Amino acid sequence: MFEEKTIDRNQIIGFVLIAAILFGMSFWASELQPDTPASETAAAQVEESVPEAPVSDAIPAAVTTQDSTTPAPEEVVLENEVVKYTFTTAGAQIQQVQLKDYQRYDGEDLYLVNGRQSMVGAHEGVFTAIVSKGNDGSQTITMTSGATTWTYTLREGYGLTWALDVEGAANVTLDWKQDGIRNEKSLTNEAQNTSTYFWDAVDESDDYLSDGRDDEETVSNIGWVAHKQQYFSSIFASETPFTTAHLLTKTPDASDTGHTRLFRSELTLAGSNGGVHAKGLWYHGPNQYTTLKDYGQHFDEIIPFGWGIFGWISKGAVIPMFNFFDDFGWNYGFIIFLMALIIKLVLSPLTFSSYKSMAKMRVLKPELDEINERHKDSDAAKKQQEVMALYQKAGVNPLGGCIPQLLQFPILIAMFRFFPASIELRQKSFLWADDLSAYDSIFEFGQWFSIPFYGDHVSLFTILMAISTYLYTKFNNSMTPQSGNSMMQQQMVIIQYLMPFMLLVWFNNYASGLSFYYFVSNILIFAQQWAIRKFFIDEKAIHAQLMANKASGKTSKFQKRMNDMLEAQKEAGNRRTRRMDK
Repeated sequence: MFEEKTIDRNQIIGFVLIAAILFGMSFWASELQPDTPASETAAAQVEESVPEAPVSDAIPAAVTTQDSTTPAPEEVVLENEVVKYTFTTAGAQIQQVQLKDYQRYDGEDLYLVNGRQSMVGAHEGVFTAIVSKGNDGSQTITMTSGATTWTYTLREGYGLTWALDVEGAANVTLDWKQDGIRNEKSLTNEAQNTSTYFWDAVDESDDYLSDGRDDEETVSNIGWVAHKQQYFSSIFASETPFTTAHLLTKTPDASDTGHTRLFRSELTLAGSNGGVHAKGLWYHGPNQYTTLKDYGQHFDEIIPFGWGIFGWISKGAVIPMFNFFDDFGWNYGFIIFLMALIIKLVLSPLTFSSYKSMAKMRVLKPELDEINERHKDSDAAKKQQEVMALYQKAGVNPLGGCIPQLLQFPILIAMFRFFPASIELRQKSFLWADDLSAYDSIFEFGQWFSIPFYGDHVSLFTILMAISTYLYTKFNNSMTPQSGNSMMQQQMVIIQYLMPFMLLVWFNNYASGLSFYYFVSNILIFAQQWAIRKFFIDEKAIHAQLMANKASGKTSKFQKRMNDMLEAQKEAGNRRTRRMDK
């Protein structure tokens, strides 16, 4: 019933690039040695199934024709320190929602709703409103028209509790329409990170419609629905699950640069005891992990930190570390540097193990060259068997440099997902970057042209990351004497130049905080490898130990398994040859 979760194109490209760089470097070294606020429109309809009655009784007061005694619509405001809700009695709708602590990318006030929005009542109906205040500081507005009553209460925070009572209705379908207002510098990235999320109350799991393209789905037993944008969301939750929900997202016209996605959610509430009586929470606020998690309704699942182990690393390690440093009030660029440093220190045993394995391969270079020379005109399989025999006798694991790097891969992906999803970095500056959650730009040429895939600006942090990646691959190459495998050498040279270029293109529109993090990580890798080589690795001693292992004939378990595999391959080849001879 639910659509399988998908990853957008840029994320797939990012994963592929990270994986390719990681394994490419390791394999090479071991083998060679994302205007004014536009109005948000909303329509509200109630579809009620009521018992048969005379026509005059069947028409709710909320939809009767307005006469001269009908009061004019009024606006009522409920607000606290962080959010301002403006209601209109015309249809009992929300007119505006302003988040006081945030601004749009252009410095204007940030609205999640800027126009009529409601989920019940016809547009002609004018409700009677009563506003009250509680002893706990809460503010409540009760709007009534005929058989329909909406009650909203605002306390601290962004959440607005709601209650709906429709007497005599068998069920009510709430038609929630919302146009996602653009709030970020990069409309493309914001739109790609905008979709409808929902919570399955039976399976207790979240799901969502496709990011970045039109999609719709009908589901049942839904606890909440979120119109989620990159950094802000509107979430409508009901204590009694919606029996059905028809969800739809559409892409605005190409000329509409003020909106990200067009949302529509038709949510059905079942009646009981002579009417529909429901209540829940309506959240309009930031996609901040701790804020959403505190509501205890799994709202935090809308933040795309990644699935499986990637999400666990982000939520269990990266976010607590980030919040710890954030409590000191330090600049976010400095915090990113500290995070990169600590992660590298934690991973240093794996880095050391990887480097040591590559050092073992490097000191065996003379012996490998001798084998290449001896078998340059012979069968490649025979040469490979002799190479593996050398590894076996010397006790070297040719994959020893790759495995530690593989173990670091989940952390790389977790960081790749963390930075573009962290609202804490939004509009926080560092050096020339005015917003670490968006791309940095030292030159913009959009008034003249735009380069496909690259964009209309130049990101300096991306350039620095690409250069450091190039230097890192070149550094690894210089540390390892070239082998006789000319084809492999050519492939590695291509990777050395191609990977930095691809990073330069694809990361130009990503969060500058992410590019800065990878740049710092590359610099720290340089420092780590220099320190390991200078103070911890004695290649002469390693070579002597390998020669001693070779002389003793000691075989490691890994080498024994590799030898058995080679023997099995050799025997299978012999059997095929014998069958062909027959």
